[in-house]
Amino acid sequence: MIYIFSEALLYICFAMLTGASILALVPENRKPKYYISDNVLTWIAVGIVVLSSLQIIKLIIFYKTALNYELTYLTFTVLGDYNVGKAWFITVIVAMAIIYCLGLKQDSKFIRYKWGVIPVLTGILLITFGYASHSASIYGWTGFVSHAAHFIAAMVWIGVMIVIGWFTTEIRNWKTFLKWFTPMAIVCVLVTIVAGLLLMSKLSPQYVSSWITSYGQAMLIKHLLIVPIIVLGFINGFLMRKGTAGTLSWLKVESIVVIFLLAVTAFMGQQAPPHDDLKELLDEEPPSSLFMSVTGYSLKQGIELQIVPNLVSICLVAIAIILLTAGLLWGWRKKNPKWALVSALLFVICGYMALMFAVS
Repeated sequence: MIYIFSEALLYICFAMLTGASILALVPENRKPKYYISDNVLTWIAVGIVVLSSLQIIKLIIFYKTALNYELTYLTFTVLGDYNVGKAWFITVIVAMAIIYCLGLKQDSKFIRYKWGVIPVLTGILLITFGYASHSASIYGWTGFVSHAAHFIAAMVWIGVMIVIGWFTTEIRNWKTFLKWFTPMAIVCVLVTIVAGLLLMSKLSPQYVSSWITSYGQAMLIKHLLIVPIIVLGFINGFLMRKGTAGTLSWLKVESIVVIFLLAVTAFMGQQAPPHDDLKELLDEEPPSSLFMSVTGYSLKQGIELQIVPNLVSICLVAIAIILLTAGLLWGWRKKNPKWALVSALLFVICGYMALMFAVS
């Protein structure tokens, strides 16, 4: 559990640093007034180093338990021979450079380069994270490029949304902000989806059958969360054109749903993907307890799953759509976006149950 929690926090740290870096490059007349202190960003950079180190520790503990090698040997091997170890060294160096830039005094002759250098260093951190990924270690350049594109696009879009949603102090220049942020967010979402589909074709080619695993269950829930996120994004990008306190509330709701998605992604990161051999994975570890308890499925029925719609599943799909639509409309009418958050979560639950009832 600690590894899942730490990875979710790591994603949030990356997103906030990326959002601050992107916004620093935008002229003042094209963004709302926001404030996120250098001290906060410094702790975020420290958090990236500390939280990413937990994956190193996890790998060392795994090999120590499985092979009982000497701890010193394992540590040097992981840090020197594995992508995740090499990437962590780069992360430490780059994060230290970011912390140095954030600590510059106002009278420093380098202060004018501060927010020109930090975005570049942040970009290096994001690329390094892609290099350390499971996809990059297994599938080489294809996995690296796919994961890096997926991660960078997500962090750019999510980061700006979180910083503006939670750290805005004065709502101004909202229309001019949306003129560049909305197209950028659309492009980022499209890149994230395309790169995600490419990764899925490698990591989990048997999409429906993979639902029997913990990885597949998390992936399904992640995909269901994308639907309300896109709908909320449409509302924030095209319907909430006037900058008001209510506008920020809707942006916060979207960011909360996104944080749920990041938490699910963190859970996925701690599970073994099925790749091309689902049977081999199920021989090594048990199927998802959630899947088995909800569906009452037995492995004796086989592992080749398919979706066969029935009356119950169709009704649940209809309920999911009605709940999402009604919650959004009610939240809009009452100017209370909390209903949108509730309806988004209910949509995911009903949509999930609909698919589980349709599995055979």
